[in-house]
Amino acid sequence: MAGEEPMATEAGGADAIMVDPGTEAQLAFAKNLGPSANHTLNPPAPDTSTATSATNDVRRENEPAPNVSFKQFTPELTLGEMITDPDITGHEVFCTRYSPDGMWVAAACGDGDIKIYSSATGTMQYQLKPQGDKESAPTCCVRFRPNTASSRTKNVLLSVCANGTVRHWHMTSMKCLHTIVEEDNQVYALDYRPDGLKFATAGQDYQVRIYDEATKTLQSTLSGGYGRTKAGHSNRVFSLKYSVDDPNLILSGGWDNTIQIWDVRQDVPVRSCFGPHITGDAVDLKGHEILSGSWRPEKQLQVWDLRTTQHVRDYTWTSPAHQEHCMLYAAQYSKDLSGKHIVAGGSGSNEARVFERESGKLLGTLRGMYHGVYSTDFHPTAPQVAVASGDGAVRLVNYLQ
Repeated sequence: MAGEEPMATEAGGADAIMVDPGTEAQLAFAKNLGPSANHTLNPPAPDTSTATSATNDVRRENEPAPNVSFKQFTPELTLGEMITDPDITGHEVFCTRYSPDGMWVAAACGDGDIKIYSSATGTMQYQLKPQGDKESAPTCCVRFRPNTASSRTKNVLLSVCANGTVRHWHMTSMKCLHTIVEEDNQVYALDYRPDGLKFATAGQDYQVRIYDEATKTLQSTLSGGYGRTKAGHSNRVFSLKYSVDDPNLILSGGWDNTIQIWDVRQDVPVRSCFGPHITGDAVDLKGHEILSGSWRPEKQLQVWDLRTTQHVRDYTWTSPAHQEHCMLYAAQYSKDLSGKHIVAGGSGSNEARVFERESGKLLGTLRGMYHGVYSTDFHPTAPQVAVASGDGAVRLVNYLQ
């Protein structure tokens, strides 16, 4: 049950861990999400003690290098202060999002703050700081409210936190408009319905909650029933995605190796995709194609048919022999109508890549992060992506040069 703590009035209104590579590290990661002594959001990442460079390159003896050639992206702007010391925590950026007009870039940080940067100059303009929490906790996900929302108040953001708080913010005044507390839950994921009238949250307790934007009240809880296809989630949920075409359709993905397809008028899934291991904001939908980014060394980036739930294709993620595999936290279609491009990134090799959606051609790779890539986002109109890393920086990359 979600309780509410109104702060200001807006104008107008013991988990069953799957047996899976990296499971022990992922369990440790999730336990660090909740209110605790250090509040570090440490990702499930490979042991990097043998790393020889900032990109965690590791030599494999007697293994030939594949015949691959990568175009190296260079960031147009780097937002925030990059942290190279692995012992410094709280500066990680766990989610990044452009504003609907592309003017602003939000960065959700490990110390709970949300920093807002100009996408044109890279300067920080606003800093949203949670107040009233007994202990700080990471802000895990953030979304700008769509401009189509009926409220007269503009420049509104929604954030979710590892201590169960769901907050509405007014960006330019840096004020918290409203706070919801999901008791005994850690909230990792959220999404707005495209019209901005509803939003959804999900996290540690396996459930998807649907809220009304105007009243900030809980409308329904999607928790599943019985049977293989109707059971819902059996582990933590890390990604949510509303359909652009159907306001009643929402996707969720998490640790249980499924993507659940929900009709919000029912409390059980209508269909399920089996296979994707989702540990971040790595589920997207364009037309009838579901994109998934899995935290695993192979078959990381995949497409599924929304109607049949069948696997459609894999995008090849080839790595040189001396480099660790990339295990994905983030994946997204570009925001043009046809979704011509795909961006994805993760840990291991600590990189992000942009692909052509239809051909699968790799357009380029961004490397040089000191920690994994936790979040990616396409600019709403320009050929640019934001790439957020555990090293505290958000890099803006022009991928069509």
